[in-house]
Amino acid sequence: MTNSQFETVSYSDSGTKEVSKTSSAESVKLEMGENAEIDASLERRTMRFIDWRILPLLALLYSFALIDRINLGAAYTAGMGADLGLAKGARYSIATCLYFVPYILLQLPGNLVLRKFGVRNWLTFSIAAWGAVQLAMGFVPTWGYLTAARILLGALEASFFPAMVFIISTWYKRHEVQKRLAIFYLISITMSGISPILAYIFSLLDGKRNIRGWAWIFIIEGTITLFLGVLSWFFIPNFPDKNTFLTPEQTALVLRRIDEDRGDSIPDKITRSKVLKHLRDWTLWSYGKLT
Repeated sequence: MTNSQFETVSYSDSGTKEVSKTSSAESVKLEMGENAEIDASLERRTMRFIDWRILPLLALLYSFALIDRINLGAAYTAGMGADLGLAKGARYSIATCLYFVPYILLQLPGNLVLRKFGVRNWLTFSIAAWGAVQLAMGFVPTWGYLTAARILLGALEASFFPAMVFIISTWYKRHEVQKRLAIFYLISITMSGISPILAYIFSLLDGKRNIRGWAWIFIIEGTITLFLGVLSWFFIPNFPDKNTFLTPEQTALVLRRIDEDRGDSIPDKITRSKVLKHLRDWTLWSYGKLT
């Protein structure tokens, strides 16, 4: 049997019979057979490779999302507060807090389009776009432009962390996800801890090319983020059923593990009714309030 596509029969929520084309990844899974035993040695090697292939890169990308989010305080100390008049009234608080309005509102919509546009396309766009905004913050002439840039930054970063969690969760069994998310988050937080040190070093460029030290913080960190956006285009991992870095045998193994655990290695179509169903789940809202 080859990796050519198969026709499969599925049923919609209304019971209507539908015929769909499975992906080549699903074809590999079908070839493996429902009763085939998973090679323990292959499984260990494959999951170890996935850990090293996915977690460090995603943690690096998210660490710079955190750095770009929290460097406003360092820039304020480096002279931005005086230059832009942020000490007057509640200007600094407004510039800081308005970031979170689009950041909160756009998390769900950003995740809903992740599969539609593709992981590589959507996340590369997000990273490169907020990197460009971060760089532009080094040239803002007034606090109003700074606030507008912060709002745009929040909109562009909104879907990034939920996307990281979504991607990681699709690669592992449910009891394995928590450990991987902990590793991802700890690496990100630890790496982002260098933000004040980086900001201090960059601020020492004060006066170079007639640019203030606080502006160099945004310019250099924005440039680094743009570079990471290019890097993500080539290396950011896709969902298991669309990955390109595993062999067909390894892909089949990963898909079968997920199917045995929760039966959703090949996702079903996102519909409005399904979204509303989960939005009506009070346990999700309760958990959100607790966290």
